Amino acid sequence: MRFSKNIKIFSLLWIAAIATSGCQKFLDVTPKGKFIPKYIKDYEELASNPSYSSNGNAVLERLSDNIYLSDARISTSLTQNTTKAYQWAPELYVETETDGAWDPMYNNIYNANIIIQDVEKLTDGTELQRTQVLGDAFFNRAYAYWCLINTYGKDYDANTAATDLGIPLITIPDLEAKPSRATVAEVYQLILQDLLKAKDQLPAAAKNVYRNDKTAALALLARVYQSMDNYPEAKKYAAEALQLKNTLFDYNTLSFKDPLKPSAAGVNNRPVDYLHPEMISYKATSFGSILTGLCVSPDFLSVLGTKDLRYVFNFSNLESNGKPTTELYAIYLRFDLSYNIAVPEMMLIVAEAEARSGQIAPALLQLNTLRKKRFKPADYADLTAATADDALKLVIDERRRELFGKGLRWFDMRRLDSDPRFRKAYTRANTGGTYKLEPGSPVFVQQIPPKVMLLNPGILPNPR
Repeated sequence: MRFSKNIKIFSLLWIAAIATSGCQKFLDVTPKGKFIPKYIKDYEELASNPSYSSNGNAVLERLSDNIYLSDARISTSLTQNTTKAYQWAPELYVETETDGAWDPMYNNIYNANIIIQDVEKLTDGTELQRTQVLGDAFFNRAYAYWCLINTYGKDYDANTAATDLGIPLITIPDLEAKPSRATVAEVYQLILQDLLKAKDQLPAAAKNVYRNDKTAALALLARVYQSMDNYPEAKKYAAEALQLKNTLFDYNTLSFKDPLKPSAAGVNNRPVDYLHPEMISYKATSFGSILTGLCVSPDFLSVLGTKDLRYVFNFSNLESNGKPTTELYAIYLRFDLSYNIAVPEMMLIVAEAEARSGQIAPALLQLNTLRKKRFKPADYADLTAATADDALKLVIDERRRELFGKGLRWFDMRRLDSDPRFRKAYTRANTGGTYKLEPGSPVFVQQIPPKVMLLNPGILPNPR
């Protein structure tokens, strides 16, 4: 990304980079370099570190039910954590491996904690500068903890959250700490505290895509409350975010440069992710190519349909050379993933809250407003629903279509597992092996990385 050239990246300075030297600390981290942030400009640059936005967990895409990995590909990659994720294996990593979902997020938390601890002690800069940098830190820490708790902790249940094991909470930059796991309730309490501060501290418009603004804080609050099954609060914050940003991109403006040789690079007018008109907060993953050459699952295709432009410009039965694919199902065209928090997600959060409260017409209004931008006019028809449950099913299906490749389907699978209307067994379409995820499976909670438990035996593993 072009912006990164103008930012002093602290990954060589204060980032708690995961070391390989055998340092026996909880996170196995050591701050690198000799430069210590001292002035407000240093903390502003630390707040702009691209790592906050670029460390989304790509393995979430392999865990989702949206993709198909051929038996031939599985047979050549049996020991890879990405293949294990696709197979819904109980363990993805061994003690010698680094978990790319855990370590980067705790690195980001470490950096955020430095800002939170030190920035208000600065004597230079303005109060507004210090306040906004602090807002960035609270937002970034909250985002990291939300990603972590939804991967390694149980799905939020108000009846058990106070005792369910969550993840370690670290609120100061202490490299020697060996904390135990906090409860799910404690983790969410900190996330909400941080975001409620951030929304009042962040500016109306961020200075660059690596910084945050008030709309981003509102949107993340909506996402967090939705994951807590607090739909009234989720709707409230999503609606507030939409008051500030509600731009939709029209897929009808897309076209293939050569329809006989479809490819992601061969799509006219596709916005770049960090300038996307729907973007509220820029988010990406460092392993954006994880779905390259993979296929749409037949189950997802039955929901998506081939007339939907989200299918047309993301999947094809033709390879980029124009030859028919030898895969069983249409292949994924794109070579990267966008994890942006965006306008459509906020609309879908509002729609779900409306449907769950029995408000059918408002829920359908959100869905149909979005869908008009996702179909050719000749192929579009308004969705209708006779009951609130019907409307809710339409919302869940639309989330699956719209949020494909954004790191959210696995989180939806987790939270819907507690809803009898959506709880089900997930099965891969492979014939060379049977891969099934049963309702209530412990695999919905990913295992704490074995390397972390080795360094800190006080961290209890998740049941298996």
